[in-house]
Amino acid sequence: MSIAFGVPNRGPSVHTWAFEQDDGHLLVAERDGRVIATGASIGFGSTAWIGAIAVRPEARGEKLGKRMTEAAIEAVGERATLLLLASPSGRAIYERMGFEPEGAFRVFSGPAHAKPAEREDVRPATEADYAGMRALDVLATGEDRHAAIDAALEGALVADGGVALRPPFAARPIIATDSNAGRALLDAVIEPGIRLAAPQANLPAVQALLDHGCEERHGVERMRRGAPVTWNPELQWGVFSLFFG
Repeated sequence: MSIAFGVPNRGPSVHTWAFEQDDGHLLVAERDGRVIATGASIGFGSTAWIGAIAVRPEARGEKLGKRMTEAAIEAVGERATLLLLASPSGRAIYERMGFEPEGAFRVFSGPAHAKPAEREDVRPATEADYAGMRALDVLATGEDRHAAIDAALEGALVADGGVALRPPFAARPIIATDSNAGRALLDAVIEPGIRLAAPQANLPAVQALLDHGCEERHGVERMRRGAPVTWNPELQWGVFSLFFG
């Protein structure tokens, strides 16, 4: 995956975490004893996400990306809704497979000068906050992603109107119903090189990332096949990953 995506991937990663879940699947295609393609899927009840579709450069042109996507969908089984985040090069493939675009995400990395700020309006989460944090993710995503949320509660931060989760891999997803809370939490977690992605529809989040001097890397498109999900991109200030948002 590091070769295909052009970024380093070290364990633990979102992919190794997903593979450890009861409803997570990580697939590989091999040739001559070497992995030439990967694919993954993870289920969250009625929804499922497809990700980590990667093909080594020398194996491209053989429709392995489509075949790995089909295998990942088969592994996760029947779902009301399938979701993914598509790169510009992958979007046409997914459209031919029946996926529809739902909104763009802009992807950034934390600048070299970034430093987490200590803020009086941000505090460590406690057990008393956990139910509200789970409910906030449901409001933002329209999904029951309790496995991911529960893995990210320890070390999470909260502000009045938002939360910055801490999953067991390199990410700091932020959900906020209030723009002041979103900015405060971003101030508290930003660091050099951290990958941060926010929906284009969340203009305050995008502007906050630009104000921090974050370098824009590329964009991805959220795509769906199946029943619509009521999600609220304006509440999403940062994602878990480019696998399941």
